[in-house]
Amino acid sequence: MNRLSAGAVIAAVALLASCAGAGTDGPVVAPPSTSTVSPATTSTASPTSAAPATTAPPPTTTTAAPATTAPPPTTSAAIPADADTGRRAELLRILVAEASSFTQAEAAFLLPPTLNPSAGGAPGYTRYVFRETSDGVIPTLVEGPLGPQTRCQDPDLPCSYSDLVELLASGEPIPPELDLTPQRLATLVSELDQLAEFAALHADVDVTCAEGFISDSIQSSNMGSHFYQPDWFGDGFDPGRPEILLYAPADGSLTTGPLGYCDANGWNGPDLVLVGTAFLKPPEVIGWEHPTAFTGDLDNWHSHFNICRGNVSGTDSFVTMAECEASGGNWHDAIGWMIHAWVAPGYDNQLGVFSMWNPTIAPTAAPSAIHDQRVVRGSDFPEGAHQSLIANFAFERVIRVAVGQHVYFNNSDSVPHTVSAGTEDAPDPDAFGSGLLNPGDNYLLETSSAGTFTIYCALHPDMTATVIVG
Repeated sequence: MNRLSAGAVIAAVALLASCAGAGTDGPVVAPPSTSTVSPATTSTASPTSAAPATTAPPPTTTTAAPATTAPPPTTSAAIPADADTGRRAELLRILVAEASSFTQAEAAFLLPPTLNPSAGGAPGYTRYVFRETSDGVIPTLVEGPLGPQTRCQDPDLPCSYSDLVELLASGEPIPPELDLTPQRLATLVSELDQLAEFAALHADVDVTCAEGFISDSIQSSNMGSHFYQPDWFGDGFDPGRPEILLYAPADGSLTTGPLGYCDANGWNGPDLVLVGTAFLKPPEVIGWEHPTAFTGDLDNWHSHFNICRGNVSGTDSFVTMAECEASGGNWHDAIGWMIHAWVAPGYDNQLGVFSMWNPTIAPTAAPSAIHDQRVVRGSDFPEGAHQSLIANFAFERVIRVAVGQHVYFNNSDSVPHTVSAGTEDAPDPDAFGSGLLNPGDNYLLETSSAGTFTIYCALHPDMTATVIVG
């Protein structure tokens, strides 16, 4: 795996759209890098049983203040009045990059140092996402704190902004999945109310332009277009003042190519409506550990790695630095902590107020459909197999496949797991077993005959699943 270089200079202008673009593509193909283990065969190529570095938490402090890189001199060059939309957007990117670049020193500490992963994961749903480049498999996203994350992406749970407000007002018991006391729920709702008040003041995109927000000119699927205020990136966290506002075309369309731009007269582009908000903070401001920001643990912040940000086209890709620069893109090997917060009226998010994706924004979809659209696969993925992600210390509870349709497990979690036959009380090691699966490792479970059986993780026996074949 390629390691991240310390002291990478990050241009704030590129951060927003990298958040928008990561994971919006289809399944990514990666070269084979792990062996498969037949259920009936013990393989010498199984992962080793030595304890990996992932079991130890990352350092909590740095011995020295992170190095900083002075931003290049600002320019007062005016944007030509007759420039086309794409050119204007590019000039705006340059201006913002000059004014608000920052350094993310030692960002690699977020990644265990000994991984050799295959492609896998799902942005917005898993701790890690690894993708292919021509130079090998690389990390492209880290999300949430190390260890179990408090996720609330089940539409049946009260996880949206309006759901949380109603839950507080009702006084009913709080579902244990939210991991909130009544007092902490009240504080969280108060913070979200502050954010909603700010959003209401910026329902008119012309107001946002007048306040110095800059559009990335890109409409991202299930997100909208990011308008960001770079002067606020270096401030501390304030739930009532997001660095990013999200807009989308009022007609519900999904635009390709440059969306528009702010100029002296306000917004120059299609009619937009406010759909959400977002935050972006460099580790130097909010800390190297997972941010302590909103009350409770529902806010799983994320950081992007190894991303090529397109210049005029606005598309993101996962290629080598040389390929990125050759295509005219901007390469970034690490990006600060980011999170979306969906508090805009009409765009209540049943995947959760802090979800990465919002299915109410074009292209609209059922909340349950978003996950499968984000799953990343490698070229070693067996044709026709069922991909089953191990995420947040859990298997899929029930895995249904046809006879001969193998199950391809990908560990996208923060620590090692196993796929073991049986249960903790009744293990069946002679049937099959993956051995230790580090983050990014895959395991192929063959299904040659019909039947129903149970799997569990030998390291975390509460992790169980039922596999139904045929």
